[in-house]
Amino acid sequence: MNVFLVIVGVAGMFLLLIAPHEAGHFALAKLFKVRVIEFSIGAGARLWSMTRGGTLYAVRAIPVIGYVRMGGMEAGDFEDPNGFHRKSAWQRILILAAGPAANFLVAMILVAALGLTQLNDDPGKVARVVPGSPAAAAGFQAGDRLRTVEGRPITAPDQLRKVENAAPGAAIVVSGVHTNGQPFTYIVTPQCPKPNQCQIGLSVMGVITVKDAVLNGAAFPFVAVNNLVQGLSQLVTGQVPGGLLGPNGFTGPIGIAYVTEQSVSLGLGTYVFFVALLSVALGFTNLLPFLALDGGRVVVVLIEVLRRRPFDRASELNFQRIGLVALLGLAALISFLDIQRIAMGQFPGLER
Repeated sequence: MNVFLVIVGVAGMFLLLIAPHEAGHFALAKLFKVRVIEFSIGAGARLWSMTRGGTLYAVRAIPVIGYVRMGGMEAGDFEDPNGFHRKSAWQRILILAAGPAANFLVAMILVAALGLTQLNDDPGKVARVVPGSPAAAAGFQAGDRLRTVEGRPITAPDQLRKVENAAPGAAIVVSGVHTNGQPFTYIVTPQCPKPNQCQIGLSVMGVITVKDAVLNGAAFPFVAVNNLVQGLSQLVTGQVPGGLLGPNGFTGPIGIAYVTEQSVSLGLGTYVFFVALLSVALGFTNLLPFLALDGGRVVVVLIEVLRRRPFDRASELNFQRIGLVALLGLAALISFLDIQRIAMGQFPGLER
């Protein structure tokens, strides 16, 4: 594979995850007139920077994180009249939630854009032919347009599947047109490993309209979060072999970069969908009520509202630092496990 393409793909993935997240925090902080000291994409050595409106904008060498430094959140600066803690509770919550919200929005846009590239008004267009299947042996190809099955015109994407299951093991006559315009008629016998699971080995694209693409994009974060919650539940309850830190457990930046490299090799569509999924995962993770995460800070604000007085800012800062150290330690452990999984061929990766 082209090494340059992989580098661009991995760097682009981290940029699409980190930059919108931090931009969400930044935009709401500016909207509510919080003093923003620095808006940085990346960490470590500064590669580029500029100062405008009292804010330092920077691109740094380590691309896997980013941050927005706001006034009033550091030792010796708690009394800043334009600091974060001087704003109302609802404003602080919106600033904190804006990062994850931006990740969800990016995922919506990516999935909707991907759908718009796959508009299809033909209910019989073949999306994929399974290698080694009866369909592949017969001569079907991706992009073929099926016209009839058993002599009846195809009017719905699931029509072939219904015919396959209606007479298990019986030969089916399918006619259509190849992408080069050549007509064909094949007689193919589906495989039936289980009742009502007969298939000749091809998938037919669904009819996708502009409306479908937009609605699918809008719904994607909700569907993805539901799947993430189910997966997390299975990990915690031991339904997944190895648990949280096993081969199918948590993964970190190294594992993510590894799978991103695979997604690049599988094509632009797979890459875009994978980045959209990661964007939702990042937004969802940051909403969890743990110290050093946006969700943990939101919990602090809510507790302050309930107790009707603020916390001691120095103590809060120390607790947040402890949470950050714990988070970095967990990231280091997961990164070590990622390297081990990759080296031993245990990393699940993507299906090639």
